[in-house]
This record gives sequence, structure tokens and C-alpha cells, in this order.
Amino acid sequence: MSLAGSEAAAAAAEAAAAEVAEAAEEAEEAAAAEEAAEAAEEYDVVVVGSGLGGLSAGALSARYGHKVLVCEAHCIAGGCAHAFERGGYTFDSGPSLWSGCAAPSTNPLRQVLDAVGESPEWVQYGGWNMYTPEAPAGFYAAAGDMGEWRRTMARLGDGERTVGQWDRLLEFIEPLQRAVLAVPPIALRADVGAVLTAGPYMGAMADPRIGLIGAMADPRIGLRAYLLSGPWSAVLEAAGVTDPWLRNWFDFLAFAFSGLPSDGTVAAAMVYMLAELHADGARMDYPLGGSGAVVEALVRGLRKHGGELRLRSAVEQILVDEADGRCTGVRLVGGRVVHARRAVISNAPVWQTAALLPPAARAAVRATGSAPLDASTPPTPSFVHLHLGIRSDGLSEQALSSVPEWEKLTQPQSAAFVSVPSLLDPSLAPEGRAVIHAYLPATEPYEVWEGLTRGSAEYERLKARISQLRAAPLYAAIERFIPDVRARVDVELVGSPLTHERFLRRHRGTYGPELSAADSAFPGARTAVDGLLTCGDSCWPGIGVPAVAGSGIAAAHAVTGAGAQRELLREMRERGTLMPA
Repeated sequence: MSLAGSEAAAAAAEAAAAEVAEAAEEAEEAAAAEEAAEAAEEYDVVVVGSGLGGLSAGALSARYGHKVLVCEAHCIAGGCAHAFERGGYTFDSGPSLWSGCAAPSTNPLRQVLDAVGESPEWVQYGGWNMYTPEAPAGFYAAAGDMGEWRRTMARLGDGERTVGQWDRLLEFIEPLQRAVLAVPPIALRADVGAVLTAGPYMGAMADPRIGLIGAMADPRIGLRAYLLSGPWSAVLEAAGVTDPWLRNWFDFLAFAFSGLPSDGTVAAAMVYMLAELHADGARMDYPLGGSGAVVEALVRGLRKHGGELRLRSAVEQILVDEADGRCTGVRLVGGRVVHARRAVISNAPVWQTAALLPPAARAAVRATGSAPLDASTPPTPSFVHLHLGIRSDGLSEQALSSVPEWEKLTQPQSAAFVSVPSLLDPSLAPEGRAVIHAYLPATEPYEVWEGLTRGSAEYERLKARISQLRAAPLYAAIERFIPDVRARVDVELVGSPLTHERFLRRHRGTYGPELSAADSAFPGARTAVDGLLTCGDSCWPGIGVPAVAGSGIAAAHAVTGAGAQRELLREMRERGTLMPA
């Protein structure tokens, strides 16, 4: 080789070595940056899941000044309340019936929205149509028009006997309603700080017409207060409600609210519902933009106060320090660790939360019998959803419920709920089209779908056949007011227990644990693992939109001092978004 060639080769080798060294240096810097980034992943509060409970907890915690991160596995926030689009239609995946949200009220969701200063626009309507054995042609369940409602009860029940028992019930629960409504949910907390946050309401509470102390001083409440924590059926029995039609109606309301009939639903929730649904002037609400607009409002509130939401960020494990047993953060799928200085709040269902704990922590939880993390808790049955995009000519009903047989209310393939939200918000569907959301609530057995292996041709064939069979009662309910609905369909989507299990990470497709008020109490936000809190349908107050928002409030207050909470209450009263003290 010539000298020139040797020098060229040496220069090339030197250049190559320099490039390797430079690349190694860059890789080292990148690794250091990544390590630094991971080290900086520290928050006051980390929330697992972005359902309404998790977003309520996260947004309110951020409002109190905590540094908050909400981790969501899905590509869309909202959990069971998220919205999605197909073919130009916007569908609600979850709740279709809303109330107490259009204006400041005692509804926990409304109070969270007011606290963070965000809300969707709401439209209101007067009620919905019901199809029952006594009224196969349907009747109108009017919200807030007691005169019309009394006439309906007399017609469908046993005349004045039915109305008389209704009146007797309202008289019986009146002091209970005062006790339930005396203090707004956002003023509550589960420690001695409640004296400070409830303090401004002591004057109102002492008023015998509206307050808790006045209610407790009422001789009628002395033997009734214990009923609030028990099943609603016990209140009905104590009030002497024996009328079959009324008992069926209350079973329906309880089932729609919690997935359990009157003998399994907490009385306090039903007392609250009656005040919200049947009070003079009450109205039903619907968020413009669908349920997704409520989710977006909570996300705006979270971000406005410095909180973060990360989508496609599934939590792989909840971290617990082996030395002291305290929850320290989470590890995401992919290995990234996020530390939590104050608490991890799990909005995941009880079964998933328990599975995310390290084995040693799971064993400790089982040893203490900690109900919030008891994975042996039975789930409620799942749902079947039918989402339709159809031609809209001639439509007028915006919501209905169908109960073919009262005695089969809680059995599979029975009660159905149907809404046509695009009649309230035309933006949900293309011009000349309508959105229909129908579902069978908490009656669908997971076993019907269990064992289907996703991805195979056999799976698709069986899924199509089973979907058609299981959605038949939903089509039957819709055909009561749209006889030619099948000929109108542009888009048809069936959501099954497998859909809920896959996309919402719901254990066996359930919407929550089957905890009956008759024989068990819902656990609170705190768990046996120090630094780990829960919110959502697996803890108090239970299943349903107001309930999960209330659980988010409870979790946020478990990581926040009473002083900050009291200051927020003062600001909300000054803005007129909270009842005066």
C-alpha cells in the first residue's frame, strides 16, 4: 500500500472511530437524559384511570394545588362515559340519562365541575316514555310535574290508594331528605376536618325547616335515621308502601340507578334521587356534545389547574415499598416509573386494582379483609349496548324505557333503555340522520360470551350470531316507536361484555361490584395499603354518575387538608355555585 493510501486509511479509521465515539457519547447523553426524565417523573397524586370518578378526583386534587397525573390505558379519556365517532355519528358509550347537572345543585358531578370552573352546555327536557305491562302503549314519566305524575300513578296503579301511599312515603322521608341535602357533597370529608368544612353550614343545619340538626331534632327522625344506610326496601316497608305498582316503580328506579333493585340499593341514594327527579320543576338534562363533552370539561378542569392526562399509558403495577408497606407510585407498561409523593388513586375496578398490587401487598390485603381491594367481591352482570345511526324522518321521542314483565326486571334480556340524543343535540348525527343508544342494564351474563377467541373467523361468525340474538330485545324496544327501524339503519354497532372487558378493562364486562345495601357496606376511599386510595364504582357511594363523582370528591379530600377545602367552599359560595351557608 502506498504512503498516501496508508494515510487515507488511517484518516478514515480515525474518522470512523470519532463517529463511533460521538455516537457513544450521544447515546450516553440520551440515556442520561432519559434517566433524568424518569427521575423527574414525580407527582403529588397519580390517578389510575380516567373514568368520571378518576377525572373528578384528579381535577379536584389539581384545583387544590396538587401536582396531578392521570394515566389512561385507552386512546380516549372517560372510561365507561367516553364518546366515540363512527360514520359521522357521535355515540355515547355509557350514561344517557342525566339530571341535576344543568345548574348549580347538590349533584356531586355538578359540584366538581363548578369547583374547577368548567362545564359543558346542557339542554333540558321534561321526562321519558315508559312501556310496562300496565301500559303497553306507553305512558309519560314526567320529571318535576307532580300533578301529571299523580294522575299517571292513579291511572296505572290502584287509583287513590296508590297516590295515598306515595304521599305517605313523601311525608315519611321528608326529614330524611333534609338530612341528606343539608350539607353539599363537596363539603364532606372522612376525618375530623369535617368539623371545619361543614362549619359554615351549622346555621342552616339548625334550621328546623331545612337542616340536619333540625331534622335530627325532629321526633320523626329519631327512629328513621338508621334507615339511610340500609336498603331502600326497608324505607318502603317502614313507610307502609305495599302498593304493587309503586313497589315495581321503585325497583325500576333503583335498578336504573345502581343495577340492583330496592332491596339492594342504599336508601340515601334513593332519597336523593327522589328529591332530584320528582321535585316540582325538576328537569332531565343532556350535555350538548354527548357524554364526551362532560369528560372534556373535566379534562379541561384538570389541565387548567396544572394537572396532566396521559392517554395510551397503561399502568403495569402499583408500587409498594417492601420496607414500610407504603404505596409509592406506579410503573407503566414499558417500564417507566412515576412516583407519587402523597397518594395513588385507583379508578380501576376492585379486581384490576388488586391485580396491579405486588404479590406481597395482595397477601397483606387479603389478610386484613380490606373490602376496597377484595377481588373475591362478586361483579354485577354486564350490559349489551346497541348503537344505531338511522334516517331521522318522523322521529319525536328522545328517551324511553321498556319493562315487558316486572317480575323479570333484573333477569337477562328484559328491561331496556333507549335514547335518541340527536333530537336534543342535532350535531351528534349528519343532517337527516339520528343517533340511537339502547342498552340492557346490568343483566347480561358474561358466560354467554365467555370462551370466544378473538381474531378467528369462527369468533367473528359466532360474535355476529350472538350479537344478533342478544340485541333482539333492544330492537324490540325501539320498534315500539320506530316500527321500521331496521330499514333505516346506516350504522349498527353492538357492544358486548367482551367489548367492555377489552376496551374499558372491566372485569367480566361488569360496571361494578354487586354489593347489596341489605348485607354489606360500600368501602370508603382508603385502603389497607398506606398511600393507596380508590374511587369509582367499587367504593362508596357506589355505581352511577353522581356516585362515582362523589367517590372522586372523597378521594381528593383524603389527600387535601381541611383548610384548602374550606377556602374552596368559600370561593364557590361567593360565585353562587354552592348553596349559601
